[in-house]
Amino acid sequence: MNIPSKVRIGSVDYMISRTDEIIIVNHQECFGDIDFNKKIIRIAQNIQDIQGEEITLLHEMLHGLVYERNFEYERCDDETITEEISRGLHQLIRDNPQVFNIVKSKS
Repeated sequence: MNIPSKVRIGSVDYMISRTDEIIIVNHQECFGDIDFNKKIIRIAQNIQDIQGEEITLLHEMLHGLVYERNFEYERCDDETITEEISRGLHQLIRDNPQVFNIVKSKS
């Protein structure tokens, strides 16, 4: 998996910033965050290894997917949520192949 400088989520491009700054959300230190207004995903690189950064990127992209598709969990049944997430993930992967180009290391 690669961490690029930007990703497309739905119809919106989000810049990705790997930072040594402490990221605080709701009074808690976080591994990352997403700003829907500024279209920025921040990833804290000083408190996690590269695998943690990759997981954080996926986590924040899923927040973006939920936001861009206007999910309302309390109004959706399990099948609707699953369908929306699968369609959103499909688009996310097709729009960002550079993120999901996984090269396996030789063991």
